[in-house]
Amino acid sequence: MGKSALTELSPDFLVGSIIDRKTEIERVIQERENALREAPAGTLRIALKGQYLQYYQRVFSSDILGTYLKRKQDSIVSALAQKDYDCKLICELKAEIKALDRMLDEYRPEKIDEIYKSLYDVRKPLIRPAMLPDEDYVKQWLSVEYEKKAFEENAPDHFTANGERVRSKSEILIADALSRHNIPYRYEYPIHIHGIGTVHPDFTCLNVRKRKAYVWEHNGMMSDSDYADYAIKKIEKYTLSGYFPGENLILSFETDSRPLSSRIIECNINNYLMTV
Repeated sequence: MGKSALTELSPDFLVGSIIDRKTEIERVIQERENALREAPAGTLRIALKGQYLQYYQRVFSSDILGTYLKRKQDSIVSALAQKDYDCKLICELKAEIKALDRMLDEYRPEKIDEIYKSLYDVRKPLIRPAMLPDEDYVKQWLSVEYEKKAFEENAPDHFTANGERVRSKSEILIADALSRHNIPYRYEYPIHIHGIGTVHPDFTCLNVRKRKAYVWEHNGMMSDSDYADYAIKKIEKYTLSGYFPGENLILSFETDSRPLSSRIIECNINNYLMTV
């Protein structure tokens, strides 16, 4: 069966986007309303006289023509024009907030999940749901089979709290932090990078709320000049292959004198993997 159009969408992401939009609109409204309190009285009338524009300030609605504004009063002209624009803008933005509030009140994505969850287990494999519940989506994401990199014969033994073997103590810190926050991840999941070929990033992590995967590369030997040169080259190749730091690529670093900080790990997890 092919994928449904809704399979990759997260309701939390949509709700979060609406809330972010409301917050931004409210900020703009507050900013413009503050500006209106400082705006000059009245409205602007613009008249064309010959080839030139003339500007008039109408303080009262009964004052049809208004008071002529001289060149030295250009700041008042601009302020009145801005005032008229801001009034219309505020009115439209408030209408948008009402529309967004109605959508949030009426939006019930959980009803879609309930249809699928209510099915008997024997029926679920026969169905192509429009939206997989988070737990099923994560289960499906984690079920992908892949071949991990082999460990060298004399490689040190480093194991996470879950008993998974990794290549360094820093990777233990990252893996254990991901597990504590219930962040699904694949260790050394292979991807293709132009100019390098198949690479095995340290972690490929899933932001469940966004249903978006992030590659996490930890660069743990930056004190070694050869390692640092290769790390920079690899990051450049990642960028050319569509992996951008902060967008779908998480980078962390350490040197001999500055080991990886658990605070940095937590910041990366909170900023990229737990946000809506």
